Amino acid sequence: MPGRPPLPLPFYYGWVIVALAFWTMAFTITARFSFAIYQVPLIAEFGWGRGALGGAYALMLAAYALFCPFVGSLFDRRGPRSVVPWGSALVGTGLTLSFFVSSLWHVYLFTGLFLGLGAAMSGFAVNSAMMPRWFQRGRGTATGIALSGSGIGILLLVPAIERLIAGAGWRAAYLAFGLLVLAGFAPVLWLLLRDRPEDVGQSLDGLPPAAGRPAAPGRGRAEPLLRVMAGVRGERNFWVLAVIVFFIGVNNNTVLSQLALYLTDAKFSTAFAALIFGSLGAIRMAGSMALGWASDRIGRRQAQAAAIAISAAGLAVLLLIPAMGSPAWMAWLFALVYGIGTGGMGTCHSAMAADSFGGRSFGAVMSLLEIAFGLGGAIGPPLAGLLFDRTGSYLIPFSLVLAGLCACFFVSLFLYRPPGREGN
Repeated sequence: MPGRPPLPLPFYYGWVIVALAFWTMAFTITARFSFAIYQVPLIAEFGWGRGALGGAYALMLAAYALFCPFVGSLFDRRGPRSVVPWGSALVGTGLTLSFFVSSLWHVYLFTGLFLGLGAAMSGFAVNSAMMPRWFQRGRGTATGIALSGSGIGILLLVPAIERLIAGAGWRAAYLAFGLLVLAGFAPVLWLLLRDRPEDVGQSLDGLPPAAGRPAAPGRGRAEPLLRVMAGVRGERNFWVLAVIVFFIGVNNNTVLSQLALYLTDAKFSTAFAALIFGSLGAIRMAGSMALGWASDRIGRRQAQAAAIAISAAGLAVLLLIPAMGSPAWMAWLFALVYGIGTGGMGTCHSAMAADSFGGRSFGAVMSLLEIAFGLGGAIGPPLAGLLFDRTGSYLIPFSLVLAGLCACFFVSLFLYRPPGREGN
């Protein structure tokens, strides 16, 4: 019957939302970063340069940055159900169509545009923006669990993709992964995703409604995108977070997009490179949850600075691997340290943004910040590929990323201003 209230649930549906965000991140982020594995057979078969393939990856991040603000505004006005399932469907479509790649422009279209738009609609910004709609207490922990899905995706799916490439070829790997997302997961999102607690007869944090208790963000009319942009333009924390997010974009996308090539250049096998890449996933997941939990207790900026410092230490280990004779233990040490750091950085900056700008238009704010991520990601990989093509080494591009992380550490620790009481 119209207007009939939903039946009460014996559990808080916010944790279903966390689980859906977890697996959405798993598929979307794996689709993006698995390009590092596909590059190896694509270069072998077609002879394309690393800079040329890096351009396709850059287009993906540029499309992501371009579409994010509009997606965020739509998210705030229409809710997650109008955005996220369509994003997963686009990701699955781009992967499936990659089965037919025979020219470089196909890679630019299917990887660059389809995955770029799909990631904008089902990636970091929208999954982060869902959490304040359902959680106030322990928001950092919930966000950490949700975003750690990127780690489990890399852990489970990247090695599976590498084995499928080795056994059946890269086309079969693209087709299988694409159909898994398009036909297997996107329909689940359409069935289970809800916009806010009221849709299932619950309230924020699953607690009974109480006088003076804040409403869940997402109620009411979201502000137009231009008004949101004008509102954050003069906010110090917005620009501090934009700088942090830019360097996260440079770091994550430059290193991970080139990692398989870097390790095979260092005389490791393709299977070992995929194993390291996959192990990063589990470690990123642990880092995301651990540093998200820590940010609820020691403060957002302290946890973020720690994550950046740990990530920088891991990158320094990676740079030393060829000079030390490429011992396997150093590759594992890199995965451990770098994975913890990079897993925590995204979780902490999302919680920092929620503390500063959480509200009806938080999706738009997160999407505006993701422009900085997209710009960093669009600059880093093709520049790294071009510098490698010129010098035959990743020393210069990875050293530049390391210097950027060092600068980002001080920005996070000394320039971000906590908005009142941090954490809970």
